[in-house]
Amino acid sequence: MKIFIIDFSRANLIAEKLNHQFKVFIEKKDGGNAYRQVAELMPDVIFVNYKDKPSHGRQTAQSIKERKKTSQIPIFFVNGDEKENEKISHIGVAITMDEIENFIPAEKKIGC
Repeated sequence: MKIFIIDFSRANLIAEKLNHQFKVFIEKKDGGNAYRQVAELMPDVIFVNYKDKPSHGRQTAQSIKERKKTSQIPIFFVNGDEKENEKISHIGVAITMDEIENFIPAEKKIGC
């Protein structure tokens, strides 16, 4: 299973949680790079660390959803505040860090 993480924060909390179980790809600096990489890699799931720079993560995710090739990839926004979570409801699902593994399909967890 391939997981793509968009994380503009200094910490790598999402990657640390998933890195040992899955193929994890991370973009930490540029939304445009994330947009291009997602189209190349075609990950199974995208997680956006939404705590830091929520507008950057939201814009990148919106662009990914608007692209026909990548529009069906599930996007989960992690650790955003309530006000920001309302802004992404049409793009993806807001979750907490503790909920991440619940949103990875069970069949993808085995034999990645």
